[in-house]
Amino acid sequence: MHRRLFDLYQRKRVININANIIASGLLAVAVAKYPVLLIGRYIGEQHRLVITFAAGGIDMFVDVLLYYALHWIANHWNPPWKRKPRPKPKRSFFHEASLVQFERAILSPIYYLVAMGLMYYLQIRGLGHSWAFVIGFASGLVVTRVLHTIWGVRSGRFADSPHDAGLEDERPARDATPAP
Repeated sequence: MHRRLFDLYQRKRVININANIIASGLLAVAVAKYPVLLIGRYIGEQHRLVITFAAGGIDMFVDVLLYYALHWIANHWNPPWKRKPRPKPKRSFFHEASLVQFERAILSPIYYLVAMGLMYYLQIRGLGHSWAFVIGFASGLVVTRVLHTIWGVRSGRFADSPHDAGLEDERPARDATPAP
């Protein structure tokens, strides 16, 4: 069963893009929670805005690194149980991953407005800065996932390519014999 799920994850772009971004976003929040806690304690919890911006920087750095790793697994890794020769992907790892990151960057004002705005608001309301970070940034992730998915589906960016679906190139094969 897990192999079927992994195959689906690798084959369906709408699934692997969203799964990668959600996983990298939530893992980034989990990884960054403790550094955010330490920074808040170091500079003083009364500096809520500084803590909020520091949290945004930490989250961005960790999230991008994790996304590139997950993108490679979803689109370029050939696991041992699938070691049959498969056609080389026609798209470059860094090109594909960077294109998705570019789209995320376009949506980042919305993400950071929701994430950092909610984090700051929750701190003012008395919630500790590390938990305000978790709630705010997870909320920003949900909002931008919905928007990015709608954008990707409508633009065709999340459509499966023949390689992703495990199909051969759909162009007609050229005949090697010269025309009379």
